[in-house]
Order: sequence, then structure tokens, then C-alpha cells
Amino acid sequence: MKTLVKICLIPFLFGIVSTQYVIAKVKMNEQQVQIVKQLKKQGILPNTTYYQFDYLPALDNQDSFPEKSLYLSVNELETNPNMYIMATQSIAQVQLNKNFQYSQIIQLDRNIIEVIYPTDSFQSLDDGVYFYTLDEHKQLQKKNSFNDVYLLPSYLRIEKKHGIVVSIQKRSLTSITHYKYDYWSNNSLKYLKLEMYDNNKKVIYNSEVFFDEKGKMVKAIRKNIETKQSSIETIVHQEDIYSIDEFFDNEGIKTNRVSHYENSFRVKNEVLNKNGKVIKTNNSEPEIFDFDKDLDEPYPYNKLVMNVEKSNALLTDSMFEQGIRDNSKHDEEALKRAQYLGIKPNQVYYHKLPFPSFMAERYKNFPHQAPLTLIEAENQSPQEKYSDLIRIEIDNNYQYKKIDKTKWQQTAISLPSAQLKSLENGIHFFVINDKGQLTPLNSVEEAIAQPTYVRVEKVMGNIVSKLQKNRVQWLTTEFDYKKNSPIRSKLTVIESQVIPKLVIESEYESGQYLPVSQVIKNAQGNIIRTYKTIKKKNTIAILERFNEQGVKTNHIEISKQRDIENQYLDNKKHVRFTTSDIQDKEHPQLYDELPFNPDGFEMMLFEHFKK
Repeated sequence: MKTLVKICLIPFLFGIVSTQYVIAKVKMNEQQVQIVKQLKKQGILPNTTYYQFDYLPALDNQDSFPEKSLYLSVNELETNPNMYIMATQSIAQVQLNKNFQYSQIIQLDRNIIEVIYPTDSFQSLDDGVYFYTLDEHKQLQKKNSFNDVYLLPSYLRIEKKHGIVVSIQKRSLTSITHYKYDYWSNNSLKYLKLEMYDNNKKVIYNSEVFFDEKGKMVKAIRKNIETKQSSIETIVHQEDIYSIDEFFDNEGIKTNRVSHYENSFRVKNEVLNKNGKVIKTNNSEPEIFDFDKDLDEPYPYNKLVMNVEKSNALLTDSMFEQGIRDNSKHDEEALKRAQYLGIKPNQVYYHKLPFPSFMAERYKNFPHQAPLTLIEAENQSPQEKYSDLIRIEIDNNYQYKKIDKTKWQQTAISLPSAQLKSLENGIHFFVINDKGQLTPLNSVEEAIAQPTYVRVEKVMGNIVSKLQKNRVQWLTTEFDYKKNSPIRSKLTVIESQVIPKLVIESEYESGQYLPVSQVIKNAQGNIIRTYKTIKKKNTIAILERFNEQGVKTNHIEISKQRDIENQYLDNKKHVRFTTSDIQDKEHPQLYDELPFNPDGFEMMLFEHFKK
């Protein structure tokens, strides 16, 4: 899992300098005095270790004084709510010099990931927050406080409320960074050294930044310790060039010369041969270190499965972005998650709402929510105008084989109390005739087979809910797989108040969100729309339209520049006229603009129904 929060100023230190940051003037005495007074008032002392949340590196004189709160105990930062906004915990050990400026900082960053883990071991705990580690045999080791786990590569955080375990998180280190500052006699920045460590405290990257007596950066030297690649950046301010950054390979041979431009993100990268001559030029900057790569998670934490429902969207999105391409790590984790949730091959069950949309909110077609019974699923959204009922059939690979979606319009209904008086406590189902008379149904299975039914709920002798439910849409989608990747889908519109019955057959390629080919057939089985991506000169896709009898009416080509050539054809396939508009001017249909994925089409259909 990649670190999702990267402090915006750190790339400046790491060599992604493409615009000059505003540097505060050296003469900040009044503001500095006020900060120092406040620190002294709080009892902050030089050369003493404090803790700070979300430390930002000081790249100008003003930021060399801490404006954020400092704490004597790391325990005071453990429950900081800001951590959960970005799903990261960033805590720094801070020391100040005699002028109350930053001297040394060690910053530990972690991802906050909810995991699926048996709760049996925590049932005897009182409400509160607890910390555990896992040994090499996956056995839990309880710790006394956050202070006992703060420096470890990984730990577990358990939270219990009202007797229920509400959160099980793994918090593994993603980066360890050491900052060391030195200053000129006028208190302005003189030198900053940054070192990044692995979990064994071995330096894997360092950077040295030099400033003039006004606190302006003049040079930066950076090195990847593992690959021995390095760069030297010099601030030049020549014409429109801000700095020149020279890159070297592991033998010290210069490989690139990069120019950064003033007040711009534009760069000019000159690639050099071994003789120092320019062999090509581009606008992408070389990287000597992968700052997006997190530190490796130690065993057995790296085997714990993410709880997708509870984890922050910033973390889950990075997994969903893998698309349908082959990914053994995520496949293995998704399989374990499904098995832990009690899902079995060839099982039929009902799905929790909201249903995660194709690829955007789920990893491939692996389920990440626990199965529901029909009675649990039938009334998940009693207060909403519309409610979904989703029936799932699981394939041998633990992914969705068939998704059956019905959408119901729900309306509160007034019923004669005499018809309901004899009901026992519980949920009851009826059909209703034109005169308002109720006929009881034997089960919820019998109810959802009706186009319209009434649902009545009685609790402690009182009727608490009376709903009439009308089915307004019914679609099914079936998937075929190659290994664990969806390669085909077949969407059938069984019922719709917008369009007649349709079948939409789609094919997918690895990593693609939208189908690479698509065919729509009407109720008679005639092909009425086709779409196919191609690699032909300047054309990337061809879309063809047919009437209900299967006679071709349009041939549309889409260029790489997204230009449209829409040819209207007669019955003999001769071109009648051509437009640059993809819309059908003569017989427009809701499904004209292929391609779309199954969930996208369903949403489009329902939105059109609501208009």
C-alpha cells in the first residue's frame, strides 16, 4: 500500500523543485519574539524532547520556530482526530536549540488501516483503547500504553465501545525521517540535513540543503544510499532559470542536467552520454528515489487483511485503482477477505447497501461485505424513496458470477387498522387490490416475486411501518473470468419504465475501466448498437448503430483527437450525410453513447427514470 499523504514541502527537499517558494525575510524579529514568549510561557525548554503532530520541514526562517503545539508525552497525540482525515499518523520527536528554533526532529509516519481480525481475544476487555503486537507465531502480545508501541515498526490498536469492538487497526511505519538544522548567527537557516531510514534504522536516502545568510536556499545535495545515485542542485536565478540540477549514476558519471524555471513547474531535462554530450531532451525529471514506496511491513502484519468497509477511502481507492489487471497480492488478500466474511463458491446471498460500483468502489468483483439473508436485505433503506434489493451468485473464484438488482419505489401507505389488529409482532407481507383489501403472503420470497407488495412491521403491539413497494427497475449482470480478471459481462434489462428489454454484452482488457467492445441486442435478439476500440492509423474506436430490425443506420469513427465522423446510411448502406456530432439526430436513444460499464448504465437508466 502506497503512502497516500506526502507533505507538500518535502518534494522541495527531495529535488522536485520546479518553482521558487516564497522565502520569508530574515528580519522576523517581532514575530520570533512572540513565538519564543509563548513557548516560554508554556514551559518549553531548549534541548528537551517534545512531540508534535504533523511536523512540516522548515524551509524558511519563519517556519524554523514551532507554531504547532508541543507535548511532553507522546500519549497526548494518540487520539488526535486529524489522523483519520487522511488515514495517516504522523508524530515527530522534536528538540529546540537555545533560540527555540528546530534543532533535531525524528518523524514517524504510519498508515491507519482497519483490518479484519477475530474479536474473540478482546471480548473480556472493558470499553477503551488498547494496544497489541503480534509475534512471529501470530500471537497477540498486550502492551500497557501507546508509549510501548510508538517506536515499533507495526502494532495493533483496538477500540471498544458499549461492549462492542468497533475498530481493529494495524499501524505500520511508512517512513522514518531525521531532520537536523544549523543556523547563522542572525538565526536564519544555514543548513538542513535530512535522512530517511528503513525499519532497521539503516539510512536509505539523505539530502543536504544549504542556505545563504538571508535564509535562501543556494544548493541541495541528494543521494540514494542503496543505488548510489545522486544529484546536486544549484540555485542560479539566471534569466528565467531558477536552478540547475545535475544527476549522477552509481559510478559518479553525470547522466542528466535539469533546468527548473522561475515561478513554473516546467522543467527541461537534458539526457547526457558518458562524454557529457546532450543526446536527447524531454520535460520529465529523473527520480533517484521512490518517495511513494512505503517501508516494508514486517510479518505477520503484512498478512492481515484490510477491512474495506471501515478503512479510509484514500487507502481503499489505491487498491481499487489496480483495476482488473493481474495482481497476485491484492487477489490473495481479496480471497482471504471473502473467506473470512463467510462467502463460499456457488453461494447465493443478498448484498448489503450501498452496493460498491464496478471498479470504482470494489477490487475486481471480489465482495468485501458480509452476506445478508433476504429478510435482512429487504428493508435496508426504509426511509428512502427508493430501495435496492441485490441478489448475488458467487463464482468458483469467489467473485460475483451474477448480480441481480431490483429497485423499488417505497411509499408510506394508510391501511385500515382493522385489517392489522390481529397481526403478531414482526414483519408481514401482503398484496393489495384496487379496493385496498390485503391478501397475506406467506414469506418475503413470495413478496419480492410480486411487482407490488405491502410491508407491515409491528413492534411491541404497535404498527411502526406501513410501506407499499413497487418495482421500477430490474437488471441482471453476469460475468466471465480469465484467472481472476473479468473479461466479459452480459447485462440484461428485464424490467424498465424507460426502455424495452435489452441485452448488453461487453468485453474488457486488463486494467481497463470501460469495455473495449460492446454489443447491444433488443428483445428480438437483433443487434442495434456495437462499439469496438481499434488501432488503425488515427482511429481509436468505431461505433455502429442499427434499427430495431438490425439494419445499419450509422457508422461512427472516433479519432485519437476525439474528433467524430458520424455517417448516416440508407438501406443500401450508402452515406446520406455526415456530421461531427455523436448524437443521433433522427432517432436518439438513451444508450447511444457507448461504451459504458454495467453499473454506469444502470445509474444512467435510473437517473433518466427519475426525471
